[in-house]
Amino acid sequence: MWALCLSALSRRQSLAASGTMSLPESGLAFERIATTYDADLTDSPVSRLLRAQLWAWLAALFPPGNYLLELGCGTGEDAIWFAQRGVRVLATDISPQMLAITAQKAAQHGVGHLVQVQLLDLDRAEAWQLPERAFDGVYSNYGALNCTANWSALGAALAHAVRYGGCAAFTLISRFSLIETCWHAAHGNWRVAFRRWRGKASARIGAISFPIYYPTARQFRRAFGAAWRLRKLRGWGIFLPPSDLYGALARHPRLLRRLGAAERLAAPLALSAYLADQFWIVLERRCEF
Repeated sequence: MWALCLSALSRRQSLAASGTMSLPESGLAFERIATTYDADLTDSPVSRLLRAQLWAWLAALFPPGNYLLELGCGTGEDAIWFAQRGVRVLATDISPQMLAITAQKAAQHGVGHLVQVQLLDLDRAEAWQLPERAFDGVYSNYGALNCTANWSALGAALAHAVRYGGCAAFTLISRFSLIETCWHAAHGNWRVAFRRWRGKASARIGAISFPIYYPTARQFRRAFGAAWRLRKLRGWGIFLPPSDLYGALARHPRLLRRLGAAERLAAPLALSAYLADQFWIVLERRCEF
């Protein structure tokens, strides 16, 4: 099964390289860092702390036996964790290389039968052909949904694919991050300190630039559509910094542990979603009768 997935993804990579199938800039950028992504980001001490907190929230939301859709799966860390708990996952991403790594890792962990992979472009949600009400829920972590502003079409596509009463749980990079603004302002880097405040900025990975969008939680919820109602809103990364500062904090393990403890205490507070690096939003699919 994994070999078939890998073969299909290799063909898609060849098409992308030849120009027959074009990837957006964000897809091309993440193709470049796919093989080093885990070493540089996933396995960092800060990322591990943040992910542990997120997994506790997700475990309470999606029990074993569920069938979930993941948007922006990256190297499959979350999909594999879910599969090890008895949850089936359709892991999707715009990067064929990321999907190939996800399939390989799932097979290596013995959960390849529970993790499927599929190429999916967030900017073309209106063209998706997902089965109707097939999923118990959908999730997306680490700001994948910031790579698009197509949230209305996304909300409509997921309303079609998720069963009534199912949940959508997303982390998005927020419009305002207290720790990022204070850190970069203190170091005189004013452009970075306030880059999110306009709602859109340019990210750069290697030689490739692509747009990043920073919605407020209210803006995102409204754009997602009336088929969804708000269930939870929390801050994620209140005291723990964004990824460009992981290295600075990783050198101070005692401080990191203290900040992790403060993070767990502050996350449920209402104000946290408006001060954190990212917000975690849970939306429930409304019944239509």
